[in-house]
Amino acid sequence: MADKGSKGHYRYHWQSHNVKHSGVDDMVLLSKISEDSIVENLKKRYMDDYIFTYIGSVLISVNPFKQMPYFGEKEVEMYQGAAQYENPPHIYALADNMYRNMIIDRENQCVIISKRSSV
Repeated sequence: MADKGSKGHYRYHWQSHNVKHSGVDDMVLLSKISEDSIVENLKKRYMDDYIFTYIGSVLISVNPFKQMPYFGEKEVEMYQGAAQYENPPHIYALADNMYRNMIIDRENQCVIISKRSSV
């Protein structure tokens, strides 16, 4: 389900996502959390070009090995000032949340970017 956001564009609601086809946006919602279920969820999402997935406050990104239209002005507007779960998982949501925590709450922030080679 999408509703019109304050900036005039449609916002995504994470609970409306079709789990059967593209997995879950946040893997804490998996009915069984195991290595197999995590890999299966990431695979489903990857096959539908969803390269970002949350596991709680952690963002997982799978390299699509192709150009993706995820980094334009539309996405900047969509994620700026939005709560983390108002839109699909994205690096901009993480960055905006961290920026707000740093400025408003005066909390130190840390980002860890790790690369895992294919098996």
